[in-house]
Amino acid sequence: MKNPEDVLHSLDEFIQEAMTSWQIPGLAVGVIKDDEIVFAQGFGEREIGASQPVDENTVFAIGSNTKAFTATALGLLVQEGQISWDDPVLHYLPGFQLSDPYVTRAIKVRDLLCHRSGLPTWGGDLLSYGSTYTQDEILHRIRHIPLTLSFRSDYGYSNMMFSAAGKIVTAVTQSSWETFIQQRLLQPLNMTRSSTSINELTSAGNVALPHEKIGGQVRAIAYRNLDNHHPAGAINSTVIDMLQWLRFQLNNGLVGEQQLLNTAIIEETRKPHTLNPIPPEMKKVMPATHFRAYGLGWALTDYQGHLVVSHGGGVDGMLSMTGMLPEINLGIVILTNKLPHFLTSALFYQIVDAFLDVPAHDWNQAWHELDQELESKKEEKKKEFAANRVQGTHPALHLAEYAGTYTSLIYGKAQVTQDGEKLFIQLSAHPTIRGELEHWHYDTFLCHWTDPVFDKSIIPFAIDRNGKVESFKLRVRPDWIDPLEYVFDQDRE
Repeated sequence: MKNPEDVLHSLDEFIQEAMTSWQIPGLAVGVIKDDEIVFAQGFGEREIGASQPVDENTVFAIGSNTKAFTATALGLLVQEGQISWDDPVLHYLPGFQLSDPYVTRAIKVRDLLCHRSGLPTWGGDLLSYGSTYTQDEILHRIRHIPLTLSFRSDYGYSNMMFSAAGKIVTAVTQSSWETFIQQRLLQPLNMTRSSTSINELTSAGNVALPHEKIGGQVRAIAYRNLDNHHPAGAINSTVIDMLQWLRFQLNNGLVGEQQLLNTAIIEETRKPHTLNPIPPEMKKVMPATHFRAYGLGWALTDYQGHLVVSHGGGVDGMLSMTGMLPEINLGIVILTNKLPHFLTSALFYQIVDAFLDVPAHDWNQAWHELDQELESKKEEKKKEFAANRVQGTHPALHLAEYAGTYTSLIYGKAQVTQDGEKLFIQLSAHPTIRGELEHWHYDTFLCHWTDPVFDKSIIPFAIDRNGKVESFKLRVRPDWIDPLEYVFDQDRE
């Protein structure tokens, strides 16, 4: 192994150059090796143009890195004999229901934590993503979402199932998931600046703001409240705090002299439960990777003969990564205040390579090439979409006839209204977000959402045989937020 001082000597220069190339305002990175913090530093700004520097104690949203905390919380309950990994979910949540009766009966606690429920990746996330629905209302509505994947065979990344896992914590302990995480994990690990809600950020101080590229410019945006989806992605933390989390993990559940969590529980979370095929474009970037899988709250892969245990976390305007190579006792945390980009992956492997006796590799360039390839494919799809627009058409009906109240079995209500020569759409559970409908062709409209993260959606209306509007279909950001096509039927008196 290389000397950590030699490894980290040139890290500053790499990070500064990479941040510029990816247009990232602020970043914090930490490295723990052999139980010693060997690097913890911030770079750039908390808010673009505000001259407030990021440091190792700056708070970022860690998004789906929260999932490992939720899995570990359930591991504590397994250790105490209060639950078993293989208990039926219905034993603790008798009202839990999926669209398939067999899966509803068969799904176990561990199935909630490894993305094999049969739900499609991100399926149903619109129900929770900044909505006014409570967690209970969201979990009630998932019974209407079709299971498009094979139960326990296919990988489908599901935030919904982690929400259900968090409800098991509440059912067993009579304590909220937030309280349990705070008292049983954050406090014992001395993660003093970590929290479970953006509502706690107002008094935290030294908080990074999220950023996204809007209209070709990187701009600060507001935090989105994820309190109805806590167990899937609501934790906020710092590099220093997250290094305590990785120390706990690398020490197999040991905190100081206390064995907070049994090694067997830690090992169970790192066992491959669900295979996750490697996309061809990813294989080009990572030729030394031979498998990808998901454990319980952790993503698993191999690199240069070593097991890599990691997770990413993406929420509005923020992207992070935590990762470990347990066999060499190495842990890395990277927090950024911009989305999307691939710098977290590039920087992670840049650091890993430095600690391994492998030839140097320009990971930043490799991930930039992948990014350019993916962007090129997106542009081709946009051109194809625009080319398929049929010019010279008009709606079959007067605009007023498209107005009305519509209901989706999965989502709930939506209102289409006319204002002058324009139509607008309002989703009932997202009252702060409105969409303006631009005629595309025939009875299809292009929706321009007021929330820049929602971007645009294509909305086709269906006309019944009586010449009345029957329904419309909606996908909101299928490339990220939710790929489901929601069918909204018009309410008829």
